Amino acid sequence: MVDVDSRLMKWLQQESHITCDKQRCQHCRIDFVSYCQWCTANDRFFVCKCTVVRTDKQGRGYEERTAPDMPNERTAMMYFPDSTHASSLKVIQEPTSQIRGFYFKKSLLAEVEKLEHANNYAVYFLISDVDEPSIYIGQSIHGIKRLKEHLKQKDFWQFGILFVTDNNSFDKQLIDFLEYEFIQRFNASTYIVENRDMRINKPNVNWYIAAAMNTFAGQITFLLEALGVTIRQAKQVESYEGERTYYPAEKNHPATIYLHDGQFVITKGSTVLFPQEKLKHYKDEGKLYQKLQAKINQLIQANQAEPIDEKSARLTEDIVCPSPSYAADLCSGASKNGWEYWQGLREERERLG
Repeated sequence: MVDVDSRLMKWLQQESHITCDKQRCQHCRIDFVSYCQWCTANDRFFVCKCTVVRTDKQGRGYEERTAPDMPNERTAMMYFPDSTHASSLKVIQEPTSQIRGFYFKKSLLAEVEKLEHANNYAVYFLISDVDEPSIYIGQSIHGIKRLKEHLKQKDFWQFGILFVTDNNSFDKQLIDFLEYEFIQRFNASTYIVENRDMRINKPNVNWYIAAAMNTFAGQITFLLEALGVTIRQAKQVESYEGERTYYPAEKNHPATIYLHDGQFVITKGSTVLFPQEKLKHYKDEGKLYQKLQAKINQLIQANQAEPIDEKSARLTEDIVCPSPSYAADLCSGASKNGWEYWQGLREERERLG
């Protein structure tokens, strides 16, 4: 029997049901019922301090009632397999969840394979936070073993995060959904998504399975955040109006940026330019060209920008960038010093010291 809000308990008593079995609320982490084993009624109830969901056995008659807001506090446990590499190899997990995350630098990939559960079904993230942040999202039926192939095939990443469950409850359908879901989420973020297949088609699952999968995705999103990987989206900064200072681009190019929480935000309506051909021949072997091309295509695919012509596009929402130079590169289609490109920005940095 779980401890539920008294108002929800009163509702349950009126319905002549009590809670049983063990699943967990994705918000408050309280155990709740998957079906009622104490009676023979056709109805089954999901109950916790956050929500009440009522369905029949065929999934009809879906209803959700939201209880008073719950605190945002959450707890995560951290385990360090080797204290001499505490910043490079760690395991994170919520106390009441089966989902376990392995954070590791590329050089310690072999050490992860020795850890318990690391070879279970998994979804994983390969990440670079140097200059423009980029990410690759993948799935594996053999856990960490799959990532060995990426040591030679993908050289952009510095660290990885692998998620499994202790009881290996992930299956092929679930990791396929999680791969799709996180490609879409990061595709609408500040990260450049390195996947060749952007998984445009959503996996076909019924609403009941999708609800469980979204619960897992929410838990993984929290653990990513706890490890410093934030899926920042433009709509998350639009609510922070306040007083803003806007910095226009050089040469009257139609683009401006503003600062928010240490991030540089290109404003809605600004024009971004596809990279100039000369970038293909830079000493970086065309990597900047490829990244800018991929990012603008990514913005268009995510409906965050609309094409103007073959060489430019207009932003349909604010876009967060990790540096002023990255914002300048996107808007100019060239390699620029952002502190010089955005008028008044250097003076602002000097003023703030």
